[in-house]
Amino acid sequence: MKMALMGRAMHAMAAVALVVTPIAAAARSADTLRDLVGARAAGGESDLESRGWVQITGHKGGNASYTYWWNRNAKDCVMVTTRDGRYASITDASPGDCNQRAGGGNDGAKVAAIAGGAALLALLLSHKSGHHDDGQHYADARQEADYERGYRDGLHNGAYRNDSRSDSYSSGYQNGVDQRQRELDHGSNGYGGYNNGNDSGGYNRGAGYNRGGGDRVEFSDLVGDRAAGVETDLQSRGFRAVDNFQSGSNGRGSIWWNDRSRQCLQMITVDGRADSIEDIQTHQRCR
Repeated sequence: MKMALMGRAMHAMAAVALVVTPIAAAARSADTLRDLVGARAAGGESDLESRGWVQITGHKGGNASYTYWWNRNAKDCVMVTTRDGRYASITDASPGDCNQRAGGGNDGAKVAAIAGGAALLALLLSHKSGHHDDGQHYADARQEADYERGYRDGLHNGAYRNDSRSDSYSSGYQNGVDQRQRELDHGSNGYGGYNNGNDSGGYNRGAGYNRGGGDRVEFSDLVGDRAAGVETDLQSRGFRAVDNFQSGSNGRGSIWWNDRSRQCLQMITVDGRADSIEDIQTHQRCR
């Protein structure tokens, strides 16, 4: 049993290394966007979109909000930090911060295979750069894995399990607790500070993203959980299943629609767990 656990831990470390290490070698787009630092958030969003960037996700921490933008052509992700309604900084981020698998293609699947399955891949993507105190993932794979474990324990109100007395676990746990409290303080949408139409510093996708619906409902926290529980949680958050399909040899896919937020989700289930949940925005049955 101990050997098996050690083996899984080594696989986890290898997977974290594969996800973290390429950040330094990935495309570095933040330098090309420096002219937007200091811009008002609403104008900055328009400029980013005109340059081919799409806002993927975001969260709030302290007195700032963090949004993550993906450029499909560059296969790159940047993090925009907004304070007092203006862009305070734009920094390079990992593909995982934009909910993209490393390499933007099959690399993510390779990571999952090396790591031992979908649940670990989901674990790797559960926190973003902005959840770190310095706004960056650890370069050391072991520290990043400890932080992630602590973050998930804190976010899901789990026990504090820091037997190794790791500073990165402790930091992750506290930030996970802080994020959980923000989500509780701002209702069920999961984005404390989500802002649907002004530039006062909250998470702002604008009316265009919501396609005329209500506030965006968070769902990324469900990735990696058992499918039956995920389906119940999605229903409690206002989603309903509108389609399903076979995905690969051992997976199933389903499409979920939320009438209020106008979100159209695709969930892929592998071995009884939610391997991925993505907002695909449009589908013939999402209406």
